[in-house]
Amino acid sequence: MGKNKQEIEAFFQEHKRFFDKQAPAIIAKTAVEYYKARFTEKNWDGNAWPEISKTYKPKRGSLMVRSSKLMNSIRDTQTTQTKVVISAGNSKVPYAKIHNEGGTITRGARSETFVRNRYKKGPKSKAFGGMGLFRKGVEPGKGLSFKAYTISIPKRQFMGYAASLNEKIIQRFKDAYKFK
Repeated sequence: MGKNKQEIEAFFQEHKRFFDKQAPAIIAKTAVEYYKARFTEKNWDGNAWPEISKTYKPKRGSLMVRSSKLMNSIRDTQTTQTKVVISAGNSKVPYAKIHNEGGTITRGARSETFVRNRYKKGPKSKAFGGMGLFRKGVEPGKGLSFKAYTISIPKRQFMGYAASLNEKIIQRFKDAYKFK
């Protein structure tokens, strides 16, 4: 047992640069590529995402890929010798977690007042070919009420542990260092 331990320690000392520098970079790059590919393949570790609701009417593009903001928010946020952190979402993409894990969004009833006074005369009005620009409000606004509602978001995982990702990382290690 002592000889095997010495051989293993010698192996890691000989290849220290690879495991300290190249291995974390390979893991980070492979994981980001894998996670972004979920949006085109629409599956997680070989399991297809749930079907889109029949009532869902996309404005353009397909589900979760319309603007690519969610996919493009996936990035390597920390890579050290001992840790690789891949993140998704930001202030413009607060919905990353709910899409990855699934869940329910509940919105309470509310009412709002809108003041939308537009220019009715002059060059800024629509009558004179303008855009009907808004002007400072001098008239009372219109009140609107919104009912409470809930939305169930099915789990469409694109990040996390995946056996197929581990296989890709191992294969890239082999290719990068010729461990065959």
